[in-house]
Amino acid sequence: MKLPCFALVFLPVLSLSVAARSSAQTAMLVNAPTPSTESSSSSLQPGDPVNGAMGVYPVQAPAQEKGPRLHALDWSLIGAAAALRALDYTSTESAMAQPQLFHEGVLPQKLVNNKAAFAVFQADTVAINYLGYRLLVRHHMRSLALVSQYVYVGAMTFQVAHNYQLLGNPPPAK
Repeated sequence: MKLPCFALVFLPVLSLSVAARSSAQTAMLVNAPTPSTESSSSSLQPGDPVNGAMGVYPVQAPAQEKGPRLHALDWSLIGAAAALRALDYTSTESAMAQPQLFHEGVLPQKLVNNKAAFAVFQADTVAINYLGYRLLVRHHMRSLALVSQYVYVGAMTFQVAHNYQLLGNPPPAK
């Protein structure tokens, strides 16, 4: 059997970490004081200074509760929104290349004329959309997340289709 390259690095590190952890736990148990047999077991409390006995009690870390995860429908809606944002960017850039025919009516001209800033704006919009969707799903509001994403994708689809329709049929120059 041929191992992938990352396994050659990962397996020794994993085995060393397991070996180090087990030897440290063994050393703690060997050096731990044993409870005295003089008093009854019901009167022994952890760290009880009166009886002079200390017991060994296992400590478990509290389990971290995770919310629901995103499903295939969720990822497809988020991906559709991201693709629409990319198409909106390209349609706006194409329109801004012809300033005599088109102008941006919603966003500030300084943002639209700066390609890097406009790309960052579009990428931030995608990131905020994803984070908001994930927040709603983790707080058990999947139906609200789905409805809002349907509305968002629908509105963006209409706007991007309108932009590309205008680019295909430019208005007559005056």
